[in-house]
Amino acid sequence: MLERFYTKFFIAILPIDNGHELSITGIKNKKVLFKEHKRFEDSEPSKAFFTCIQKFTEQSPLYYIALLNPDPNQGAIEGCSSYDIHEEGEESGAKTLCRKEKWTLYTSQRELDRLKGRYATVGLDFIFSPFSIIEHFFADKISGDFAMYALAQKDSFSVAFFGNGKLEFAHHYPLNSSHMIIEESSVAGFAIDAVHEEEEKGIRLDDIENLDDLDIIDELDDLSDIEDLDALEEIAEFSEDAPTLEEERSHEPQGGELKEKMDRFNDDFLRFELIQKTLSKFYAGEHCHNRFIETVYIADAYGSGADFKRYLEEELFLNVLIRKIDLGDVVIALAQEEVGR
Repeated sequence: MLERFYTKFFIAILPIDNGHELSITGIKNKKVLFKEHKRFEDSEPSKAFFTCIQKFTEQSPLYYIALLNPDPNQGAIEGCSSYDIHEEGEESGAKTLCRKEKWTLYTSQRELDRLKGRYATVGLDFIFSPFSIIEHFFADKISGDFAMYALAQKDSFSVAFFGNGKLEFAHHYPLNSSHMIIEESSVAGFAIDAVHEEEEKGIRLDDIENLDDLDIIDELDDLSDIEDLDALEEIAEFSEDAPTLEEERSHEPQGGELKEKMDRFNDDFLRFELIQKTLSKFYAGEHCHNRFIETVYIADAYGSGADFKRYLEEELFLNVLIRKIDLGDVVIALAQEEVGR
């Protein structure tokens, strides 16, 4: 009844790059009235951040605030058996959620409590996992053949294997250096035990092994058969297609542009290595069942460079589909689904 008189606000909070992004959607009588995006650079929620949210929550009693979970210690497991998941060294354990009676999400209970306190000024109605983002965004794909799916964020990389709508293997990689070190010694800091009626089976994910450096530079061809290098240099010097020194310098990236280009290259190469690492673990583990991954679907939230797709296709022989994703829109869509249940 209230929906006839009030605008319904859906607010998505995205912790990113030591700051926050807000996505706000206003809906009335099932019609989208507006969408807004705001960015705040403060690593901790600022007064301006809370004021922006309260500007909308004070207009209507119908508002829903959803957060994309930034917890580095989270993941997903196949099946919905009874799981005893505890954070190593912590008594608080983990919070689990069964998705569609097919697979289980888990995250640190201590981190959930911390997030609730961090945003207590406005309150949180929903906290969504990156794996729920993958499931929703690729809903048209995961019900089909077995494939790899990934969500690329600036500060994390989440990978999941789905076949016929069933999750079979997943891993969440925080890209913060301190958490990367933690992950090498214990997967996301969790030990996972699956409890069955007849037996208790312990599951502890293997330590992630370091990869050998990828050799992406082919060896130079043997030049011993070339009789006259001077002649080739002369041709190149006077070729109309060869750029002049001034032209080459004019196209060289300068200052901040060069740094941005190098950062992009490093980000792409890191994510390439994570996919390679995940495939190695999958093929060596019990989930493989002599299957070969042919296709990877990537939801790109940070803006990958052109070389990323090429790396995967040429070095790992994968079919690659990269879709740009607006995380705020997807978080809001998930919140709408929950409200509509």
